[in-house]
Amino acid sequence: MAKPAGLQLSDSEWQQVSAILQRYLSQYEVWAFGSRVKGNAKPYSDLDLAIITDTPLPLALLAEVAEAFSESDLPWKVDLVDWATTSERFRQVIAEQKLVLNATDQGPESGL
Repeated sequence: MAKPAGLQLSDSEWQQVSAILQRYLSQYEVWAFGSRVKGNAKPYSDLDLAIITDTPLPLALLAEVAEAFSESDLPWKVDLVDWATTSERFRQVIAEQKLVLNATDQGPESGL
């Protein structure tokens, strides 16, 4: 996966993030949002990721993905948000800032 323009990550950081997304979340659309998309990230700012689903993700999968990011060599935390369990207000905030990292033919924009 090519690093999306506008995402404040080094190439090596993106390679790690991309590998985890491909391994665990390839069937889901994933959006980045927050400071690493808005352009005001500090060196140790977290990476906010929304996993776009119509039904809540299995907790075991969320735990696996969180553990993979935690055990990676990334120098900052990755916060995972399950779109299906997120409030409408927070969804609006995310949608206004989103940068699509992992696109699929599923999710709220596909009409599914």
